[in-house]
Amino acid sequence: MPTLKLMFFVNASEVSAGGVRAKMFSQRLPKGWDIRFNYRPAKKWKGILPFIQSALGFRPDIIYVMDTAYTGVLAGRIAKQILGCKLIVDTGDVAYELAKSTGNYSKRQLGLINWIEQMAIKNSDRLIVRGSYHKTLLESQGVQNVVFIPDGVDTLAVSPGDYLSLKTELGLADSFVVGMVGTMIWSERHCMCYGWDVIEALSMLKDLPVKALLIGDGDGRQILEARAKELGISDRAIFTGQLPYEKMLRYLTAMDVCVSTQSNDLVGMVRTTGKLPLYLAYGKYVIATNVGEAMRVLPGIGCLLPYEGVRDALHPTRLAEHIRMLVAEPERIKVAEAAFQVAKENFDYALLAQRLTKVCEDLCDR
Repeated sequence: MPTLKLMFFVNASEVSAGGVRAKMFSQRLPKGWDIRFNYRPAKKWKGILPFIQSALGFRPDIIYVMDTAYTGVLAGRIAKQILGCKLIVDTGDVAYELAKSTGNYSKRQLGLINWIEQMAIKNSDRLIVRGSYHKTLLESQGVQNVVFIPDGVDTLAVSPGDYLSLKTELGLADSFVVGMVGTMIWSERHCMCYGWDVIEALSMLKDLPVKALLIGDGDGRQILEARAKELGISDRAIFTGQLPYEKMLRYLTAMDVCVSTQSNDLVGMVRTTGKLPLYLAYGKYVIATNVGEAMRVLPGIGCLLPYEGVRDALHPTRLAEHIRMLVAEPERIKVAEAAFQVAKENFDYALLAQRLTKVCEDLCDR
């Protein structure tokens, strides 16, 4: 049987979430496959021609575009037309709805995002989505080439680490640590970014030994830090900034509970988010909003809080009340074994790579 040739077009850097997902898949696909990678440069448009040239030199059976940004989608479509190869596009979001919701894009930019997203949907031989509702939604719109492969985690790489020494190092000893991981891109329209609810909830828990550990960066970080200072809780909120993947995993061990807040709209409904599998693999009790894949996997091992719209002003109060209950009843957060099992059965990359192998082999009749 001829070797299957697969080329990834990653719409980000090698260390990005998309880059990690591509690598995780590649390490678990059949050993005989010839797999190559292309990563987008900082100036997005400069990646289009190199992507195409790389494909022309390699002549893959399949081009796999990670995320629906224009660099990879345009290059993938053009290379497919020239070479006659198959095209897979992998997306975790409804890109146009997400961009529209933030309020950070002009009409021209929104038009481009919508055009590229529709191009990806119409020209892909397979469209891989990371949320089960996203699959249902697209199929209801007549798109039939959709496969659900959620965000994943390498459960074999999970290491509990020495969380006590790390807590001491971070000034979190003897504290109940509420953690989150996310990109802090500020939305002027909604006055929020990842972590806004954690900071607001923390201000309602000053009578308890509760601290927050927030991993991530973006233009919203300074705003959240200023808000923490305004609320008088700067000493209770640790902002680490962006961390390398391996270091970020170590920091997860210092968290007692993790927060996963998704908006109750189409943007949130289609998501798994890479954070949820990570939190569960590390045995964490997760406080999530009742949206997306969390609704499917969290009952019994975490908490699903009600949430309304994009920015629910009452959510921080609900979050604070639940954290207060957990501090009073700490036995509730002892879900490590059950949480790990859910991660293994739903999000392990060994399982997800098997699904992707079948998708690729079916496309190439192998």
